[in-house]
This record gives sequence, structure tokens and C-alpha cells, in this order.
Amino acid sequence: MRFGTTRSQIYDAQKTARAKWNATCDEWDDAVRREHGEKVVDELDGAVSNALAAIDQLATLFVQIRQECEYQPD
Repeated sequence: MRFGTTRSQIYDAQKTARAKWNATCDEWDDAVRREHGEKVVDELDGAVSNALAAIDQLATLFVQIRQECEYQPD
């Protein structure tokens, strides 16, 4: 199982979403935006970061599994 491509796509989407959200402050900068940022955007961004960390852990684990399960003749 390869995680690199999927991880890259998720990371790129996170960066794009973050950049677009940051760009909205030029047009929308009030208490409602700040509240939405804290309750929705920051929560989603944190969840995506946690998912990326989990993907990294799984990728490391699968590399280790592959190495340990490879046939090693005596």
C-alpha cells in the first residue's frame, strides 16, 4: 500500500483551502468571520492535520511490515 500520492493530495488541498480562507480576510473581517474561523475552519484544519499525521504513521508502519515480511534466505 502506498500513501504518498493520497497524502500529497490531501496536504495540497489543505494548503489551498487555508490560502483561500486567509484571502477572505481582505473582504470579510468581522466577528462572524472570526467565529466561523475558530469553530469551523480551525477545527477542520486540525482534523486534516491529524489525518495527515495518521497517514504518516501508517506509511511508516507499512514500510516496517514490508521489510519484516520480505523473504530472507539463510
